[in-house]
Parts: sequence; C-alpha cells; structure tokens
Amino acid sequence: MNFKGAGWLLVLLVAALVSFLAATLAWIAGFAWVLGLLCIVWGIFLLAEFRRWIPLRDVAWAANVGFGISVVRWFDLPAEATSGLERLALLGAAGLCLVFFGLVCPGLLGWMAGRFRPPPEPELPVEKPASPEALRRWGPRD
Repeated sequence: MNFKGAGWLLVLLVAALVSFLAATLAWIAGFAWVLGLLCIVWGIFLLAEFRRWIPLRDVAWAANVGFGISVVRWFDLPAEATSGLERLALLGAAGLCLVFFGLVCPGLLGWMAGRFRPPPEPELPVEKPASPEALRRWGPRD
C-alpha cells in the first residue's frame, strides 16, 4: 500500500473516530443533539453524493459508520448482567445496526441523491462505425 492509500485510510479512521466521539457526547447531551448530528452527517453525505464529490462522500460515510458504532455503544449492556441468549440478541442487534449505518443508509441516501441529480453532461460526439454495407462498397483507395 502506498502512502497515499495509507494516508486516506488514516483520514477515514479519524473521521469515524471524531464522529463516534461527537455522537457519544450527543447521546449524553440528549436525543435532540443526536438527531441534529445525524442530520448533519446525512446532509453532508447527500450534498457530496449530489455534487459528485467522492472524497467528501467517503468521509461522510466513515462518519456515518462512527455514528453507528456509537449507537451500538448506546444500547450495549454489561456482559455480566445478561444471559447467553441476551448477549447473542445484542450481538445480532449490533450487527444489524452496523449493516444499516454502513450499507443500507448510504445506499438509500445515494439513491435519493441520484434521483434529484441533474443528468451528466453529454459526451463529445463520436463518429459511428461504418456499416457492413459501406465497408463492402468501399474500395482500397477509400
């Protein structure tokens, strides 16, 4: 892996960590703060997807995953207070939460942004290839 790839991975990890810490503080402050932070993260993702800003979209995706991890942390219970079946249920809920924030939600937001995005600019006109009839009629001098 070259430095550019490692640096970008580090940026994404820092974005996820900052989002996790901000969401954790928002959970402490109250549910309105959580909803506000979630709207900010999703709004940045929608803007980046709409404007086709790929690096900002990736950073917003990492922030969305960090927010999902904070949601998992929010409904986590102490291990000694739960039975084996409850632990499995919590593990399944954590997996579903991460799948939602990592795959389903970005897919839905990308689909919504794609519906409202203007069509891409047309490409330059390209000459059509010759038909078999035209190729048959052309001589070696053409």
